[in-house]
Amino acid sequence: MKVSVIIPFYSNVTWLKEAVDSVLAQTFSDYEIIVVDDGSPENIKDFIEEYQPRIKYFKTENKGPAHARNYGIKEARGDYLAFLDSDDLWLKEKLEKQVRLMEDDNLNWSHTKYSVFDEVQNKSDRVYQEIHNEDFKGIVYPKSLTKLHIGTPCVMVRKSYLLKNSFIRFSENMRYGQDGYFWILMSVKNKLGYIDENLTLVRRAGSNAVQRARVHLNVRGNLNKNLISQLNKFYPEISISFLAKITYKYCDAMNRAVDNIYGTKDFKRKSSEIFSKIAYLPAYVMFKNIIK
Repeated sequence: MKVSVIIPFYSNVTWLKEAVDSVLAQTFSDYEIIVVDDGSPENIKDFIEEYQPRIKYFKTENKGPAHARNYGIKEARGDYLAFLDSDDLWLKEKLEKQVRLMEDDNLNWSHTKYSVFDEVQNKSDRVYQEIHNEDFKGIVYPKSLTKLHIGTPCVMVRKSYLLKNSFIRFSENMRYGQDGYFWILMSVKNKLGYIDENLTLVRRAGSNAVQRARVHLNVRGNLNKNLISQLNKFYPEISISFLAKITYKYCDAMNRAVDNIYGTKDFKRKSSEIFSKIAYLPAYVMFKNIIK
C-alpha cells in the first residue's frame, strides 16, 4: 500500500524542511512526498535541489491551502492520502501504524492523537501539550456538525473513496474551516478510525486563529452557506436537525453583520473580536450543550 503525503507550502522553508525530514524518517517506506508551493514569495531553489528526487514539487498560483491540498490529491498516485502542513511534524511510526489500522479495519479515513507545541529558539526546549481527542471516533455524524476534534496533519484517507466521491474535497471558498468542510462530508457515511497514540506534532505559531470568536463565527457562517444548506444535494437521504440548521443560519447572519461593520479581511481587531464573542455566545451554547 502506497501513501501520498501532501504538503502545502507558503512560508518558512526551515519549517518545511523539518516537516519533510519527519516524513523521510518514517519506519514505513512506501510513500511519495508531494510539496505544493502555493505561490510562495520565498526563494526555495536550494530546498528543491536538496530534496529532489525524494519529493515531487509543484508550484501553483496563490489560492490558499485548500487549493494546494486539492491539487496534491489530483497529482497523488498512492492508495492512501496523508495530509501534513509545512509547519507540523510526524513521529516516525505514524504512517506505519495508520496504514495498518486502515488495512486491518478496512477504513476510508482515520486520524491520530496529537500534541501541540509553541515555537521556541531551541528545539530541545519545546514543550508538548497532548490533545485528548479520543472521544472522536467511529460514527461521528451528526456530532461532526457541532464539533470536529480532528487535526489535519493527523488524517489519512483512502484515495479510491475520493475518486468515487469527487465532491469530497477541501473547500476553496472558505478562508478558515476548509478542512472541516471535508471532514463533515467524510463523516456522513464513514466510520472514523482512531489511533490512541500521539503520532503527530502541531506547531502553534503567532496568534491561534482557532481560539478567536471571529474565526468561529466565520467558519460556522461559511459552512452554512457552502455545506449545511446544500448537504441534501450530496446526501439526499440525510436530514439535519432543526436546531442545528437554525444555529448555523444564525452564525451566517452574524458573520455577515461583522463583515459589514469591520470588513472581511481584518480578523484581529480587538473591537471586532469583542463583538464576535458576544454574537457567537448563543451559538456556542447551542453547539456545546443543546444540539445533539
